[in-house]
Formats: sequence, structure tokens, C-alpha cells
Amino acid sequence: MILRKEYGFEAAHFIHNHPGKCRNLHGHSYKLFVSLEGLVRPETGMIIDFDDLSKIVLDRVVLPLDHHFLNDLIPLSTAENIVTWIWDQLKPGLPELSQLELFETTDNCVIYRGA
Repeated sequence: MILRKEYGFEAAHFIHNHPGKCRNLHGHSYKLFVSLEGLVRPETGMIIDFDDLSKIVLDRVVLPLDHHFLNDLIPLSTAENIVTWIWDQLKPGLPELSQLELFETTDNCVIYRGA
């Protein structure tokens, strides 16, 4: 079974080697979809409690990134590198993590399923 939850954060960045306007400082309203795949635990009837999932995602990803300058944590802060960084923060605490979807805008998204 797959469980999916949405999170959002606001952050600024620039891409220093970009040939266009993204080389300038700008911000995005990011949407992050976190998917876990696993078996439903008979004792709880869940893969994971949504509150437990949110505690991990908020502590490890949303709070460090929301309203921050991404280049301080991820020097080449492309969507691809951001989602990889997020995976690295979440996977140790969420072994069932199967996929991340990171929307930089409403129509630009990267999907990551781990290395």
C-alpha cells in the first residue's frame, strides 16, 4: 500500500551557473509530496500514523527550509538537488520512503525514488 502526504514551504535561492533569469535571487512556494510504501501493521491498521510522519518531515525538512535561503544548505539548489537533499534527510527516519515529488511551481516538478 502507498501512503502520500503533502507539505509546503517557501524558500529563496539562485542557480549561479544558470544562463537565464534563475541566476538571480528569487523564491518559490514549494509543494512536497512524501510517499511511503509498506504493509499495514495489524496492531495499528496503518503504515504510519500521519502525525508521526509529519513530525519527521516538519523537523527534518520543512523547518530547516521554510523561509530560508536554500543555497546555504544546497549550494547548487536546483529542484533535482533539493529533492535529493530532502530524501537524504528523511530516509533514515522513514525506511518505507518510496517517492518524493517536489513542485517548484504549479507545473514544474521533479520525482525522486532514491538512489
